[in-house]
Amino acid sequence: MFGQNNIICVAGMNKCSIDFLKFISSKVSKKNILVLPSKRDKGADTWQPSLRKYAKKHRYRIVSINELYKIKNLIFISIEYDLIIDIKKFLSKELFNFHFSLLPKYRGCHTNFLQIFYGEKISGITLHKIDKGIDTGPIIASTKFKIGRNTNAFKNYHNLMFYSLKLLKKNFKNILNKKYKIKKQKLKKGSYFSRSSVNYQKMKYFRLKKITDKHFNQIKAFIFPPMQLPFLNNKKISDIRYVKNNIKIVYD
Repeated sequence: MFGQNNIICVAGMNKCSIDFLKFISSKVSKKNILVLPSKRDKGADTWQPSLRKYAKKHRYRIVSINELYKIKNLIFISIEYDLIIDIKKFLSKELFNFHFSLLPKYRGCHTNFLQIFYGEKISGITLHKIDKGIDTGPIIASTKFKIGRNTNAFKNYHNLMFYSLKLLKKNFKNILNKKYKIKKQKLKKGSYFSRSSVNYQKMKYFRLKKITDKHFNQIKAFIFPPMQLPFLNNKKISDIRYVKNNIKIVYD
């Protein structure tokens, strides 16, 4: 075990936050670990496991964000945490976020969806310090992976979760020992999307006589079965893919 003098808080939801908690628990004493579930995590498993439920079952201490403000030796690790935090309220400056894009591109919301929608060929995770902006803090590390031609939003999301854990494992010791280096983001070369920038229920309907590559990517972005599926000419689609350079559509 290391990091004896640090208090680690995992803030977030879903499987990736539980995977983070499991890994950190293998490196840090359980008494030094706190859990801050996202507001949307009500303590019940859905298509994703609940961090709150997991923490209760395994007897981790669940805290409110107000309790974290007073901890000087806090290391705050956010992974899919759903609220913007006010860094001025924290005594600690060791506040980190794992963001589901290669910053400074796709700051804000809908990161997975937008990367597929706009036909990106490379995706990735960025570890950065949290500052007063939204995903604007200096970058510590990132990892990249390819988006396959037939990778839809649902498949890419699972890749994002997988690579976020790899990035944590690679950088966790340096975070604890404060041996990381930071690099300022070039925000002018990036992009930001608000929560209201995507309306899934209205945008998932397509009326097309011919599917171009642009349309192919846009349709793939809506293939996320737990949340929604797209409609093509009033027919629901469960998958779309290129097979021997021909588009194959699977209707639900």
